[in-house]
Amino acid sequence: MNIVLMGSVSSSGHALNAFINSGVELAGVLGVDESQSARIGDYHSLRGLAVDAGIDFHPFVRVDEPAVEAFLRSHPADQMWVIGLSQLVPSRLTALASAGAVGFHPTMLPEGRGRAPVAWTILLGARAAVSLFFLTDEPDAGDIIAQREVPVLPDDYSEDLIARTNDVLEQVIADLAPSIKAGRVPRTPQDHSRATYYSKRTPADGRIDWSQPVDTVYRLIRAAGRPYPGAFTHWNGRKLTICRARPLPGPIDGRPGRVLSSDAAGVIVSTADGRIQLTEWTLDDAPSAPPGIPAGDALS
Repeated sequence: MNIVLMGSVSSSGHALNAFINSGVELAGVLGVDESQSARIGDYHSLRGLAVDAGIDFHPFVRVDEPAVEAFLRSHPADQMWVIGLSQLVPSRLTALASAGAVGFHPTMLPEGRGRAPVAWTILLGARAAVSLFFLTDEPDAGDIIAQREVPVLPDDYSEDLIARTNDVLEQVIADLAPSIKAGRVPRTPQDHSRATYYSKRTPADGRIDWSQPVDTVYRLIRAAGRPYPGAFTHWNGRKLTICRARPLPGPIDGRPGRVLSSDAAGVIVSTADGRIQLTEWTLDDAPSAPPGIPAGDALS
């Protein structure tokens, strides 16, 4: 069985690498054009890896472009794999693959269907996983092909969890490769009664509420961080985006959002029930080094 791969982020590149290294036959690769890189968090071009492997590559902006269908028809594949693409692939395109279309979601499906799964996993303390499943009209609801849990560490930022998930994704695809090549991919129906759903997140959801507990603030900073827009607050009318931080032991000290101290190690800020040290940030989207923000000032 041969496949065609479609994607736009780092997981797409790891999947392509796994297919190539495992000897899975690729009829073609489609990826979001480099011109769209600024619009996609964790963007990764598939062009270089595909071309180096001698695989025909087609760039696109919208997956429903006529040229995408034309490429798929001229590069027939038994199965379509959609890894790391936020756009929904129309059924008229997935129907071109006789053995169905496969998707990837980084949660333990049916838990955590929906949007922004990595961020929600960190925010909620939920389970992460590599789930490969058949695409259906209902997002993230198709039969499971393979599933493997990914450890989530207490201080993981989104970029850490993404990197670990990508490594597991490569392992899962490598283990599946013999079944893919033989055209005997397993499938197990999901238990829809156990389904939970994550909603879309926007940059505005990254605003820090200093009146929340320190653990809540720390989770938001880790969840909203790179490659996403970041958790942010304001200082003297300027936008302060927090890239790295660490919770500190000790009692409540000052009004939430108050800068308690500032030195070369970072800025310590009061929360509802404790303190957190900000160690890396940008100011109005430009890197800013500690200390920079004096003690006694307020963040809001």
